Amino acid sequence: MDIASLHYGQHRVPEWRWNVPAGGHPGFTLWSVWGGTGHIMLGKNGYKLNVGDVFLINYEKEVDAYQDDLAILDVRYIDFTLRNPDSLRDLPEHRHFDQYHFVLELFHRFRLAKESNHSSQMKIWLEALLSEYRDKPPAPASAYSIKIEELCRMFQQHPQEQYDISELARSYSLTPDHFIRIFKQERGVTPYAYLQRCRLETAKTLLRMSALSITDIANHCGFSDIYNFSRFFQSKTGCSPRKFRN
Repeated sequence: MDIASLHYGQHRVPEWRWNVPAGGHPGFTLWSVWGGTGHIMLGKNGYKLNVGDVFLINYEKEVDAYQDDLAILDVRYIDFTLRNPDSLRDLPEHRHFDQYHFVLELFHRFRLAKESNHSSQMKIWLEALLSEYRDKPPAPASAYSIKIEELCRMFQQHPQEQYDISELARSYSLTPDHFIRIFKQERGVTPYAYLQRCRLETAKTLLRMSALSITDIANHCGFSDIYNFSRFFQSKTGCSPRKFRN
């Protein structure tokens, strides 16, 4: 991939809205949602925005995006141009990453390389991001796919909540066992395991990207005390939250 230019930026402002007419921007934008909710239209294709969404925007269609009133969008993006733009033409315009911490970490490393003026490292991290984007398998499709996707996004947005499997199953008009089986067919893990994964991803992101105390991060991830949170985090990563942050 022959990269001609690079730029990193961030959107996180109240009442944010973004509109670009078709053909109104050179090159591409790799656009990632780190927090908040909103909507984006790429031509006639509409998407509800949540953490873990990543878009590869080529500006062949009009772009219109806005955030929800009560949830300020946190967006990080990379504008770039290529000398061989056709190399990306076949990629989809949208991917959703359940395990989004790795993608956010790559964006973070790109930003650090930019702040250090290391253009060669910036290109390496952009290529790593595009490789991750390219290799993301498509989500399976079934009669329950959309509902399961909505539930997964709720877990991602609100990992601090205490969810009752029986109540969730009832909302699908299913028995708990049937609900767990369908969820596992869609996501490869049980609902509880998926929720724990979301809590871990949230913890990693907040430890690396925020100044919140570890106690506050534990609360954000659904743990009532720092001891249980630390034990959970260490069992999943092999290190304590404090060591991971440092």
